[in-house]
Amino acid sequence: MKHTLSLLTALLLTPLAANAQQTPALATVRDHLWLFACPPGGDAEYLEMAGVRGGSRMTPVEGAHWLGLKNLLFVTQDHTRPKAMWTESKWKAKTTMEQWAISFESMQQVNWSAVGSSGGGGLKTLPDILTLAKRYPNFTGIYLDDFVKDRTKRPDGRFSGKPAMTDDELKAMREQAAKLGRAMDIWTTIYTYDLDSQHADHTHCEPPLVDSMKHFDVIVLWTWESADLRDLEKNLARLEAMKPKSTRIALGIYLWDYVGLDEKKKADPTYKFGKPVPPDLMEHQCGLGLKWLKEGRVCDLVVLGNSHLDIGINTAPWMRDWIKKHGDEKLNR
Repeated sequence: MKHTLSLLTALLLTPLAANAQQTPALATVRDHLWLFACPPGGDAEYLEMAGVRGGSRMTPVEGAHWLGLKNLLFVTQDHTRPKAMWTESKWKAKTTMEQWAISFESMQQVNWSAVGSSGGGGLKTLPDILTLAKRYPNFTGIYLDDFVKDRTKRPDGRFSGKPAMTDDELKAMREQAAKLGRAMDIWTTIYTYDLDSQHADHTHCEPPLVDSMKHFDVIVLWTWESADLRDLEKNLARLEAMKPKSTRIALGIYLWDYVGLDEKKKADPTYKFGKPVPPDLMEHQCGLGLKWLKEGRVCDLVVLGNSHLDIGINTAPWMRDWIKKHGDEKLNR
């Protein structure tokens, strides 16, 4: 009788257990954190101008694991962009792009840049990215960095530029990506100064930047000068008012202020510019980012980058500690 009752109880509880196992776990903050990464040494010139000698040797995946992240945006520059796969496939066991893709297999999600830093690349880079996406299911998106390119100073002191890709090219990118048979989100970089026509660094883009926004699934909002982080709430509201309703916003988080001046180094004749983001502004941008992520105002947080994690600046361990503290917090989504 005991055996029969135990068996009956087990049979009755099995569907309940199965249903419990099928309940999806709530997403965590870490699920929505990304590392913006470039090939090792990609920022060496900028760091040299700030008196940081020797540059960085940390790879994208090393940087992600060091921070405890599992999502990666891989962005190249003109001097670090891998050669097209067809140029190497006849003489290399694996092309440079394939070697990078293999190293990214431990990542949960990877976005590869079709437009790199300074706006280089474009539609011609897409076929190789999609070839890799067919082989590697963790390739989930295409990144367009520095979308306003050819930025020049006009006689009146203002700046002008143009989109890195035309409307027709963006449509063609979407059409080609659709042939993959699964979703490939298109992400892009937009700087806060390009949302404010009165900002000294604002770029007059022609055609207007807002005309291109309909092509993007995610816009990553970056604050180029750390002093402007004090206006972060205002700038998020600006972007929310400009973007299409279906386009999501991610928040970019710098560890390094590329153009900020370090008062302690101004007497050094070799020093030009560059410094770590001040601690109070790290607290400010990460605190708002966490709040907005939980509220759903931003979909993800993007930390830049691997090239700043092994050069001895205080913001690197600060960021890692912040991720350890908040990474496993649950989100209601």
